[in-house]
Amino acid sequence: MFITVLHGENEKALFNIQCKVQLLLESIKRCCGCEKEGEIELADENGQVKNLLQNQDHYASQLLSEREFYVVLKVTRHEGSQEAVFTPLLKDHSIVTPKFLAKLGKREDLKVSPTRVKSRKYSKQAVLPLEVPSTEVEIKVGQQCHGVC
Repeated sequence: MFITVLHGENEKALFNIQCKVQLLLESIKRCCGCEKEGEIELADENGQVKNLLQNQDHYASQLLSEREFYVVLKVTRHEGSQEAVFTPLLKDHSIVTPKFLAKLGKREDLKVSPTRVKSRKYSKQAVLPLEVPSTEVEIKVGQQCHGVC
């Protein structure tokens, strides 16, 4: 079970999702040349943030769909605040479009629909509560991932 992670200047890397989310994120940071101390998140090609940071003890295969493409996002927080700022670490204007960026900034849907996790036993979905900041999210465009996979 693999996913393709998009980053840098139209770069791609394959990752196995049969592991804990925390290990997947560490592997992505290392391979894609992201800051070791920084936080990253993934979004699908439509800009839907996958909320991996809030579910690090789950298996990535419960939260991500195999054979899908995901964009690496740098996560920064304002000092003294839990407000998240998502910066796409991909320079590809066919994916990082105004619609994609608008979806990143539109966090209202997380307040209404909690993250769903696929249940391995019966293939039904379990609902997990999320803590979502109530303030708007800033989006900075144009930054890129440094390093080579």
